[in-house]
Amino acid sequence: MVLGVVLMPVLALSLFTSEGDRLAGTARFDGVIVSPAALVSAIACYAAWRVNPRPGLAWTAFAVTLLGCQGLTLAAVQLIRFPRPVEGLWVLAADLTIALVVLFSVTVGHLVNFRPDPAAAGFALGSVIAVLRLLWLRDSPQLGHDLPEALVATVSVAAFLTAAAFLLRVTSMPAWARQRMALTILLIGGAHLALYLSESPAAQLSAIVGETLGATALVTTSLSLFFIEVEVDERNRSHLNDELERAQRGIRVHRAQFHEINSTIAGITSASRLLRSARGISEQRRVLLEDMIFAELSRLERLMARPADASAPRLMDLDEAIGTLVVSQEARGNRVRWEPSGLKVNAQPDAVAEVVNILLDNAAKHGRSAAEVTVTQIGDTAEISVHDDGPGVEESLRRRLFDWGTRGPRSNGQGIGLHIAHELMTRQGGYLEIRDGGDGGATFVMGLPIGRDNDQEPQDGDDDDEPPALATDLT
Repeated sequence: MVLGVVLMPVLALSLFTSEGDRLAGTARFDGVIVSPAALVSAIACYAAWRVNPRPGLAWTAFAVTLLGCQGLTLAAVQLIRFPRPVEGLWVLAADLTIALVVLFSVTVGHLVNFRPDPAAAGFALGSVIAVLRLLWLRDSPQLGHDLPEALVATVSVAAFLTAAAFLLRVTSMPAWARQRMALTILLIGGAHLALYLSESPAAQLSAIVGETLGATALVTTSLSLFFIEVEVDERNRSHLNDELERAQRGIRVHRAQFHEINSTIAGITSASRLLRSARGISEQRRVLLEDMIFAELSRLERLMARPADASAPRLMDLDEAIGTLVVSQEARGNRVRWEPSGLKVNAQPDAVAEVVNILLDNAAKHGRSAAEVTVTQIGDTAEISVHDDGPGVEESLRRRLFDWGTRGPRSNGQGIGLHIAHELMTRQGGYLEIRDGGDGGATFVMGLPIGRDNDQEPQDGDDDDEPPALATDLT
């Protein structure tokens, strides 16, 4: 693309001019070489600024846009005045304007944040300068021709070198970009100065080579800045997306913990209130409630310290885990039918307790009477079914029932409990699914691998406090 932008005008000019005057004609139309490169560079710098609106890119886009406007003016004048050449002094005046704009941009860019649109500002200022120079060329074409060539050359060289030196000091641009931009000023300015001082073939060839190399440096620098800014923006977006994803995962973990903590505290509070207020409570019932409070407080302590599935799966008694939760539900006034099974599974006790608690809470919210918990062995898997006689789950919700935030139209929950339960069961090497019940309602089934006697038992010093054995007459 760079070769097409820079070399095509040179080739077109060489074919357009006559055979004997091809070198001189190409040199006289140097504005046609610079203007496409300047326009492409202006677009690239402006796009880079839009991607990353830094002050350094804004001032660069402003200066390059002004350069493009001057290049278009120069090309238009050269085409209109053809075959008469445009005075070299007029071209050098355009170069000095660009050098002054670069100095202004570099100086002010360190102090002032660019607020207007850089492309619009560069085009507006460039248009004003172009109109003033056109008026000069039309009304006073001989203005300045009496100046000594040595003075004009000295001022031009000083301006180009000063602009390049100041450009090298810009800290808001990469060093390689500053060097290429400074080289662009010296190449294009030197090419125009060569044409001003001499019309020899060597000067004309030097002008063509300088214009071409300068235009190439300008286009490659601007495009590189654009691609680098796009790459940086993509990396930043990717980093922000990663940070956002980590933050969302953290929020979900905390919401999941709060969800289970609230449910656990509700059971403990209800049981404590029942122990203090009920005078006619039996001793057996009192023991069950006290054991449940102790077990749930232990689980709550572990839940506050780490996620429920943090420790490795081990051999656990399903009756102990489920029995504690049944007592907790009954303390809150929720009826649960359950018969101990005597089965043991290989799982993390707190994770299993959290899943069962979520399913019992859902059954209490949506069921009309008692929830039913059944434990059966199917091959090497223990299935725990929680059934309620509520309205059931709509068919449209079943495929996404375990997604985060999914809840039915009649639900007042947050739509996170079933997602948490499904995730916990997956991490335990089990499963959680919904099945059709024979008498309506909803039936959730969780499956866990059956535990063997040689599976890992809790060792001395384990931090998982086991709840005391519970009586089984809780139907």
